[in-house]
Amino acid sequence: MYLSEKINFYILYYKIIFNKDQHLHKYFIIFFRKKQDRKEKFMEKSYTEEEIQILAKSAIGKTFGELSKMKVETISSPDYDKEEEKFNKAFFGHLFETNVYGYDINSTSAPDFLDAGIELKVTPYKKNKDNTLSAKERLVLNIINYMDEYKNEFYSSHFWFKNNKIQIIWYFYEPDKNKNDLRITRELLFSFPKEDLPIIINDWETIIDKIKNGKAHEISEADTMYLGACTKGANKNSVREQPFSTIKAMQRAFCLKTSYMTGLVRKYIGNYEDVERVLKNVGESFTDFVENVIKKYKGKTQKELMEEFNIDSNAKNLNGMLIARMFNVKSRLRDTDEFQKANIVPRTVRVEENGHIKESMPFPYFNYESFKTTEWEDSELKEELETTKYMFFVFKKKDDDYVFTGIKLWNMPELTLENEVKNMWNKTKNVVLSGNIVKKVDENGKRDTNFPGMSDNGVCHVRPHARDSKDTLSLPVADKLTGLTEYTKHCFWLNNKYLEEILKEFI
Repeated sequence: MYLSEKINFYILYYKIIFNKDQHLHKYFIIFFRKKQDRKEKFMEKSYTEEEIQILAKSAIGKTFGELSKMKVETISSPDYDKEEEKFNKAFFGHLFETNVYGYDINSTSAPDFLDAGIELKVTPYKKNKDNTLSAKERLVLNIINYMDEYKNEFYSSHFWFKNNKIQIIWYFYEPDKNKNDLRITRELLFSFPKEDLPIIINDWETIIDKIKNGKAHEISEADTMYLGACTKGANKNSVREQPFSTIKAMQRAFCLKTSYMTGLVRKYIGNYEDVERVLKNVGESFTDFVENVIKKYKGKTQKELMEEFNIDSNAKNLNGMLIARMFNVKSRLRDTDEFQKANIVPRTVRVEENGHIKESMPFPYFNYESFKTTEWEDSELKEELETTKYMFFVFKKKDDDYVFTGIKLWNMPELTLENEVKNMWNKTKNVVLSGNIVKKVDENGKRDTNFPGMSDNGVCHVRPHARDSKDTLSLPVADKLTGLTEYTKHCFWLNNKYLEEILKEFI
């Protein structure tokens, strides 16, 4: 870059930083393009925003097999059959890039359509057993450069430069279909809605703060609400240096969480009705809102809250109704816009007068057969714990009532997940697949199992979660001791003692 160009480049750059002027990005892109062109000629064509959308719409209704046969002049087109065998996730985007837009496959740090400032993403959605639609996976964005990203403010960040406008291409995923036959159904030129942007900015700042504090190795996808930092690499050895610690951190990429993408799928593809929002005012801070709820209701008893909200003590899901009214929503708190998009699960916890929590926290029951084909990395438990934030509403017993003492937003630490929880899951899998579930049966027919118990580690265990002993699921291997081919439903539980540790400030 010539000296005069360099001076103008940095003048514009600093204007973006200090004025947060998003419109200046287009001029920044021009200079970036000139610099890139001198380094590598990675794009042969240039499109306007309108042209990008026209071509995106032209692919709607086509299968990927049909796209692969399109005659487009490209520098290099991927071998569809070869990639199909591996089902490389990146391939769908590559195919769209080469055969719809005529671009060479590249891995530049700039948006795919540099002149227009638009990134291209191809992503699947699916139909659930209850016929609802949801995203199949998170939307992975750009790799986080720990050594550089922290130096910027949000509007001058590489994340914003690359992802402030995204051309989304959706295809419908059907597990029984050949990948050739998967069909493109919808396109959307996406910009972050004004009601979501404050949360996106706060999420970005949360990730950056961990980098600044030398804790990039402790980043978890569950740290944030909408914008996550997911692992991105071939294996656990895919690590990067971080600027404020000698500990190498897992390589991660910014991503829009599966729960957030599900919200987009339901709005733009499913045409679902708008759901109730917790934050009524655009720009309102979710953290500030929660703190105001705590200030308003902390110290009130359950009976006082029932009177204030005019809720009958015999009402079903009493606790759920109480916490919804505390947040001033009519629907279930779990069903509100922010809680769905952020995958926040509300839980009420009762602490006894002696400071102990009686009940452990259950997860949905697991399918014994799934252990045959599932490894820890792809397990439902791992996915839930690494992507879910839990909002604990704590009530402590006083006399004959329970007093609201506070709220804690919590997610499972990465180290705990990859040690205690992983070990417990692997032991459970081994017990099931070896046919060694039942250890002994007493004279009353009560079974003692080899499943991990509370004493095995301080975090989690396995025990029944069924209506009765007849509420069973099939086993992949018959139990050796009893010969049973079905067994009572079990689930994973967080130990009550572990919950006490999490919520110790309220106890």
